[in-house]
Amino acid sequence: MNDPQAVLRQKHASALNLTMSVAILAPRGRDAEVARQLLDKENIASVMAPSLEILTSYVQSQIGAVLVAEEALIGTEIEALQRSLQVQPSWSDVPFIVLANGAASSRSAGAKKRMDALRNAVLLSRPLHAEELIRAIRSALTARARQYEARERMEKLEIREQQLYESEAKFHAIADSVDQMIWSTLPDGFHDYYNRRWYEFTGVPNGSTDGEAWNAIFHPEDQELAWGKWLHSLATGEPYEIEYRLRHRSGDYRWVLGRAQPVRNPAGEIIRWYGSCTDIHKIKVAEEQRQLMLAEMNHRVKNTLAMVHAIVSQTLRQADNLKDAQISIQSRIGMMAQAHDRLIQSTWTETKIDEVVEAALVPHRSGQGHFKVEGSDLPIGSKQALALTMALHELATNAAKYGALSIETGKIHIYWDIINKDEDAVFEFNWVESEGPKVEQPTRRGFGSRMIEQALAGYFNGLAELSYKPEGLSFVLKSASKGLTD
Repeated sequence: MNDPQAVLRQKHASALNLTMSVAILAPRGRDAEVARQLLDKENIASVMAPSLEILTSYVQSQIGAVLVAEEALIGTEIEALQRSLQVQPSWSDVPFIVLANGAASSRSAGAKKRMDALRNAVLLSRPLHAEELIRAIRSALTARARQYEARERMEKLEIREQQLYESEAKFHAIADSVDQMIWSTLPDGFHDYYNRRWYEFTGVPNGSTDGEAWNAIFHPEDQELAWGKWLHSLATGEPYEIEYRLRHRSGDYRWVLGRAQPVRNPAGEIIRWYGSCTDIHKIKVAEEQRQLMLAEMNHRVKNTLAMVHAIVSQTLRQADNLKDAQISIQSRIGMMAQAHDRLIQSTWTETKIDEVVEAALVPHRSGQGHFKVEGSDLPIGSKQALALTMALHELATNAAKYGALSIETGKIHIYWDIINKDEDAVFEFNWVESEGPKVEQPTRRGFGSRMIEQALAGYFNGLAELSYKPEGLSFVLKSASKGLTD
């Protein structure tokens, strides 16, 4: 790409042969030759103009100055010269030195009018005085040189202005195309620019956050910290970085990462700050959820290990032999694993109580119609689901060994409901066995009964009770309805 400054210098160099030259038009006598000799002696470049038409072309080519005899300015060609002078560039004003006929006091109105039409002219009387002529020409060329200098400065300013405009246009195009909020400040921290994304995100009117007003749309709990860090960066020149909550156009506060870097001049002085705001709300929320999940999983793993420990230790303590203990432990831990699988499928939030009951009864259904199950699909929390699964497993295993499931005629009625459906609503769950072997009160309480009456009741924040009636074992769990998901 061509360097605009180089093109400008080349353009000026090619014109130097005329810009500091004097065009001479004196058609009568020896005035032209005498003037040329005087200029040569003073090392002042000159060109001869044999006609007014040629002189007009020199003027259009931006000649340095013109030395012309007054009698040459008469005729129709003078109009072309006058038009050329009228359309000169704004910076140009060609100086004329006119050799007059006679004294100024005796000049006609027409002669004066022609002088005025030249715009920038001085009058010298003949005969020529060498010193006066050279002084007038030097003065004219000096003034003309200043015009060219002014033109060069103006063109350089125009080039710089164009470059600045293009640079600013590129900056705005880039700043408005990115998904980040871009801003900048003066050296003292006064905010004077925000990109389009800032106004789209915040929804505030243009210019309303200039100066120090930006801090007002931060979350009240973050304003003091953000302001303090910003003042520290302004005082030290250190980069600015902070996470804070910025008010979104919806009215909600979203997490944003704010950063800023200073721009310095060659002397090391800060001339501007440029900053950005990046929406990190989704990342922040995801991190918080991950931490909560890790904490929850840690809690659940500890609870599960504690339950496994209780199962193993209680079973080993009460089993008559290791073979029975092995079978019981495998059965109980297997049922716990199945319950965990269901909870994982429901993302450890909530499941339905009827699903929990059906899953616990599957291993004990024989197709003989032992079970009658009634109840609505109430939601139940993960820890309650796990505890209920284990309790139903213990009840079903006991029934298979000693109760209603040990004979073909045995029946088990399982039902649940919400009683008094108001603020004091109570959840009640029942397991009732009938038509099985006669039930006798146990002489000792095993792991299953303690788990049902204590652990299950604890998970539901309620009361659980086993009744060993002769006609059949029964079990009832009662808790406040909110205990289903607490």
